[in-house]
Amino acid sequence: MQTRLSFLFILVGFCCLQMQAQHVVFQQELKGEVFPIGHLLRWQTSYEAPGVQFILEKSTDGLNFQELAQVTGKGGSSIQNEYQYLAPDVIDALNYYRLRVVRSNQAPLLSSIVSLQNRTANQFAILRYSDILPTTSFELEVQGRAQGFLKWHLRHLDQAFEDQGEWLLDFGVNPYTLDLSAFPEGPYQLALQLGDEVETLTIKKVSEATLKTMTAGSDALPTNRR
Repeated sequence: MQTRLSFLFILVGFCCLQMQAQHVVFQQELKGEVFPIGHLLRWQTSYEAPGVQFILEKSTDGLNFQELAQVTGKGGSSIQNEYQYLAPDVIDALNYYRLRVVRSNQAPLLSSIVSLQNRTANQFAILRYSDILPTTSFELEVQGRAQGFLKWHLRHLDQAFEDQGEWLLDFGVNPYTLDLSAFPEGPYQLALQLGDEVETLTIKKVSEATLKTMTAGSDALPTNRR
């Protein structure tokens, strides 16, 4: 029995030493998900040595990687830690990601490579917009993955009133503003179109007096894509 316990203690001690010798022990290796606004990268650790730094790298050919972001480890932790990073404005159809784990005075470690392929060829995506109860203007930000003219069409849902125009769309984040000051109050459907791709929003213009008596929701309404 004593021999068996001694062997167990030696084995546990050896495992602990092996863990301490590593930069990090992954609970979950690097994984990724494809979303309309970018690629979401996640990973989990069950142990981290002090001073660990995660360097997230990206490649379009799987061979040549460039630094995308730096994430500081939580350091000296033996509990499960979760990390995530959103890589926005992903234009290329196929992308590769990996983690480079860096610790002072030690050679870096590389994770396995994750490949993510965009499922849709979205040319633009609505990132965020102002209150859905505008009074004089409506502001929105559109992420461009192509260049061209983004057509907009605003249609009153209760009256025979509509307006339209176009904005110049460039790569990255594009801020736009619609002047609603001369438009009648009520619900509207705003449609954005680039080629065959269309996204719609529903907003409702109200007066300043009406706005004061209402509680404007801060959550964005879902967009409709077809």
